[in-house]
Amino acid sequence: MSIFLTIINRKFKNIAGTRYERILRNYKEFFLTEEELSLPVIKSILMPVDRSTRNVPEEIYEVLSACEDAEVTVVYIMSEDACALIRQTLGEEASREFRQKEEEAGRELLERIARSLEDSGLKVRTRMFFGNKSEDVIRLSRERDLLVIPRLYGSEITKTRSISPVVMKIVHHVDIPVIVY
Repeated sequence: MSIFLTIINRKFKNIAGTRYERILRNYKEFFLTEEELSLPVIKSILMPVDRSTRNVPEEIYEVLSACEDAEVTVVYIMSEDACALIRQTLGEEASREFRQKEEEAGRELLERIARSLEDSGLKVRTRMFFGNKSEDVIRLSRERDLLVIPRLYGSEITKTRSISPVVMKIVHHVDIPVIVY
């Protein structure tokens, strides 16, 4: 913060006595430090998607393309709980059919998003597995520099909230920058 202090002292020197020193002292937690003003280096990006992800806006591809040399991991996590619930209520055959359709939809979505990211000049890896959507994203984000997540991730349709509860939980538990689209 020394550079900002120098600028402020030079700008307001002898204008209002100690008024600006008092403001600096009382409001120092509101001023950004030099470290906070610098942009973090983004080398690895996690982008979880699921069946609630219809499409990714073009603006997201444009923003991510600014992260040169970054590798994007697009992960499609299918709900293990949903599969178990279908197995318990409708039987093994229905569970197998659900699994097959979910994997098919996941592959198509991953391929479409990967193609668009590669067209934006990014390196892309894709993964698909059954698990817990929130816990797995939180775990995977520990190894990444940026999380890019759709606002409806983890829920089909929510009319009462603009962001799904799963996304809210994830955002509160990760320690990296997050883009919610």
